[in-house]
Amino acid sequence: MKIGAPKESAAGEARVAMTPQSAKDLQKLGYDCLIETGAGALAGFDDAAYEAAGVTVVSAPALWKDADIVAMVRPPSEGEAKKLREGQTLISFFYPAANEPLMELAKGQKASVIAMDMV
Repeated sequence: MKIGAPKESAAGEARVAMTPQSAKDLQKLGYDCLIETGAGALAGFDDAAYEAAGVTVVSAPALWKDADIVAMVRPPSEGEAKKLREGQTLISFFYPAANEPLMELAKGQKASVIAMDMV
């Protein structure tokens, strides 16, 4: 199973949902990890640090296509939510009560959402 973290699209967001260390921990549990090129740059992690941790650095389209689980910090934009596919799981702070249209969009894509703010 592949877990991928795209570059955050929210203006000013410097965090990234996967660090090289968290990727190592996920790999110990048997997951393959993907990261979008440049996703960790604002958080201080370059692509080489992810590669050294065994993470596959990919383009945004490849990440959304290949990841079984997509991990984000912020809720996805409408465009990102439209990239979700059937059977895919999104894990992020989602605020479902405030984002009903986004929840419906994910539902229409037949994707699952785990809202970390509700955990």
